[in-house]
Amino acid sequence: MKITKYSKSYNNVLKIKKNFYEDNFSNLNNSLKINKKYSQQPKRKFCKNCSNNIQKPVLLNFKIKYSICNKCGHLNGMYEDSKKFVNWLYSSSEGSNYKKNYSNFFDDRVKNIYIPKVKFLIRVIKKKINLIDIGSGAGHFIRALELLKIQAKGYEPNKSLTNLANSKLRKNILRHVSMEEAYKLVSIDNESNVVSLIGVLEHLNKPIEFIKLFVKSNIKYLYISVPLFSLSVLLENSFSNIYPRQLSGGHTHLYTKESLYYLAKKNNLEIIGEWWFGTDFPDLYRSLLISSKSLNKKLYSELLNKNLFSVINKLQNILDKNKICSEVHIIFKKK
Repeated sequence: MKITKYSKSYNNVLKIKKNFYEDNFSNLNNSLKINKKYSQQPKRKFCKNCSNNIQKPVLLNFKIKYSICNKCGHLNGMYEDSKKFVNWLYSSSEGSNYKKNYSNFFDDRVKNIYIPKVKFLIRVIKKKINLIDIGSGAGHFIRALELLKIQAKGYEPNKSLTNLANSKLRKNILRHVSMEEAYKLVSIDNESNVVSLIGVLEHLNKPIEFIKLFVKSNIKYLYISVPLFSLSVLLENSFSNIYPRQLSGGHTHLYTKESLYYLAKKNNLEIIGEWWFGTDFPDLYRSLLISSKSLNKKLYSELLNKNLFSVINKLQNILDKNKICSEVHIIFKKK
């Protein structure tokens, strides 16, 4: 029986997300820099999710055009996130840009963001878990697994993040490998029953190939979290002076409820767990707060808190329950 969960409180993660508020313009400039590099890649011909021919663009966000697939409902950027682009973004010196955000509030991130992810996995699987994690970043998820007594192996292509992770871990270990090597490890793994990609599938050069490798592997469950095409994207389209958290940087395409359900059906996978939540209304709050031209910023902030932030979780819950929020966690099981 499928377990479906909705929403989580934004209050517990507001402090962790303060970088989005305090460093808006540096984050925005970095995003524009990445978009410029992305726009220099070859034109995308096929949908990242179903390989259907790319449709005409319907959206222009920060100088990049995007189209919606008429076969599976996936949102595609009009350029390839080529192997060269992916390596530049994650494995070269540019990858060191990620370390600052990952290292801040490490323990708070583990407690408030990643422990709940592990608890959701435990609730759905209901049996002993032995896990292989691909694209482990700074090891927050691996550390959360460790704290809940779950054995896990992590693999990460960014060396700076790998070193940071291993300075925090006690039992579980994160190894520095290329993403191609990680693919092969999934194919030959005979110990793990779960493979996880937490905020990773959308960054892969060829996500369809990874799904096929999982289907052929001996691993039974796939646990993913992915960003979604949601209200946040439409807000980014309107607030051009605000850092686009949802559709920028390594997010060159976005999943939807329809494209994820298509993915499951196409690969004969059963969805046994879903957790829908987002930060669409927090993104609106952030956009309004930073964009304000008020004469009294303190008073404006108080008014915004009274009229929006005080009910932000309730508003977000409406989007979450309709599965049109900015993020989802899904656990697939082979049939």
